[in-house]
Amino acid sequence: MIFFTTIAIYKLDSSKKTYTLTDEITRDYINFEKEGLEGELHDEFTLKDCKYLSSNKTLTLAFQFECQGDSCTGLLEKHAYEVKKDLINDAILNLAISPLRIDTVEYNFNGAHLEVEVTFLDKPNFQYVLNPKTVSVSADTLRKSQKIKADTENECLDKLSKYQEKISVVIYKSSDSSCGYLKDFDDLKEDTKAGEPCSIYHFPLNNFARIGQELPLDQIHNTFNKDLKLSMNYIVGKSWQSIEINDIIDKTEHKIASVDAFQSNIRVYAKLKSNDRVTVIVPDAKTLADCYRTCHNSEQLKCNTFSFCSNGDCRVSSLLTDDSFNESHVEQDKSCSIHALNVLNDYSEVPFRKFKTQTSIAVAKSVDSCAESCHASPDCFSFQWCDFQCSFGGFYTDAATEYDGECSVYLPKVSEKYQKTGNKIVSDVLYTEMNLNFEQCASLCHGWSDGDTGCKSFNYCPKSKTESSCSLTQFTVKSTNTKTTEGGDCSNYELKVKSNGKKSKESSSLEVTNGTSGSGAFGIIMLFLFVGGLLGFAAPFGYTKVKQMRSASEANEKSPCKPYHCFLEDANIAVLREASTISSYRSILSGLPAIVTTLFVAHWSKPYKVDHCNTCHGSLR
Repeated sequence: MIFFTTIAIYKLDSSKKTYTLTDEITRDYINFEKEGLEGELHDEFTLKDCKYLSSNKTLTLAFQFECQGDSCTGLLEKHAYEVKKDLINDAILNLAISPLRIDTVEYNFNGAHLEVEVTFLDKPNFQYVLNPKTVSVSADTLRKSQKIKADTENECLDKLSKYQEKISVVIYKSSDSSCGYLKDFDDLKEDTKAGEPCSIYHFPLNNFARIGQELPLDQIHNTFNKDLKLSMNYIVGKSWQSIEINDIIDKTEHKIASVDAFQSNIRVYAKLKSNDRVTVIVPDAKTLADCYRTCHNSEQLKCNTFSFCSNGDCRVSSLLTDDSFNESHVEQDKSCSIHALNVLNDYSEVPFRKFKTQTSIAVAKSVDSCAESCHASPDCFSFQWCDFQCSFGGFYTDAATEYDGECSVYLPKVSEKYQKTGNKIVSDVLYTEMNLNFEQCASLCHGWSDGDTGCKSFNYCPKSKTESSCSLTQFTVKSTNTKTTEGGDCSNYELKVKSNGKKSKESSSLEVTNGTSGSGAFGIIMLFLFVGGLLGFAAPFGYTKVKQMRSASEANEKSPCKPYHCFLEDANIAVLREASTISSYRSILSGLPAIVTTLFVAHWSKPYKVDHCNTCHGSLR
């Protein structure tokens, strides 16, 4: 530990009656006493207190202990603190997990079991805290440095951190991906005129190597299931009783992850055209936030972009960001601006996975643009992004995907739409998938539809000694006649009910008015005028024709039966001829709806329906 004192020397200015600082003396005192163990620092701070050093991801595991023997009454309660202490010190910390990554440790009793819940923090990431100094390094220094092959600075540091020899300075030259090091700091020489710009790192690399040995969050549970063996023996009376780990259950809370900016301003002095077929007007949006929420929460419209004006004019659209720069979709207005949702926020990433079979051809896109395209497509249930190559996929399951170090699969975040129904689970299930986390299971249920059968709820069993399971069902626990069983560590989840009594999947906050321009309104008025004119013309014409057909029918009733036709056939032929005439007029006035002809045909057919042609049966072919 290092302490220091500073002595300040002031000189009196008698004319001004003030003191002026003239000198300072600083003395350092070095204390070489032993510092505390790393574990002792846990009560002072954890990695959570170090900004930017660790992500907000956590993992909570419940270590379930049980007593083996005939005299276990009260044994777990009596030794709970010792069990917790031994678990942390003798088991967890021996598996490459720093005590600074242990956020909380709590224990509780669950029936005949003792559960010790431990929440782990993500491993630290030095990518954003290691700030190298850029120096123009002399040619002589570069010749003296010992070099290895590394494509990136991070790879350079990672490789050198594993070296056993002492390294004082790391030199990385990006121009040729040269990674070098010096054992003596004095060998580093700067040449501001002829030197080459390099990134210089000067810190103990063995610390960096220690970070590299830390288990990432997604490997901790599997490592414990495989390697963690812990048993404690106690004398009770004259016999030994054993407390052992029975199971390790994932009890991580399903938190809504923090997101980047919700939307971005992509154009100013412009708004979306109201008569665009994929754009609608929102009448009740008074603020930019109202307009954003309407676009984001809409389930009737796959909204990607929206425009808002200072007068409250809000327009939402399924146009992609790139489409909003096409002038055919926008109009100029200095009081307005066009915004795009950050759609990627609504997707959950599954890193290092890709679909075995894609549902679309891969195209070059950024990950944000890929998310927009998937969001706008009714056929996209998830998408994968591999080194700027975007393609769509079906439902995400472990069986439908495989490992790939260059890819990630993204699926919709919907877990916040579901709520736990209790400790019972539904017995009758439609489909079961293994090795999914809660978010992935919720996404599978939310999009599942098998004909007329949809997923009403799902049973989720978290990972323990066995893989997690996700079971979809067409029933809910609250439905009558639904068969249920005790869930144990498993739970049932269904869509949350909103205040209007509808499930969140069934309702939408988008109550909009289709955009109609002035020219569109004029066209609608003219259409009604055409319909009125046609009715005025067709009614007298139809009446005359019907009267003629009635006269012909009466004459036929007095005449002998025709050899090949009956009255019903004659009437239908006449009606079809008149319908053909009306259709000719309708083809001229192509803007009239087809329903006009249908109304006339149905009206004229009624007088000529004949139930029987008994007098004609003998003459019919």
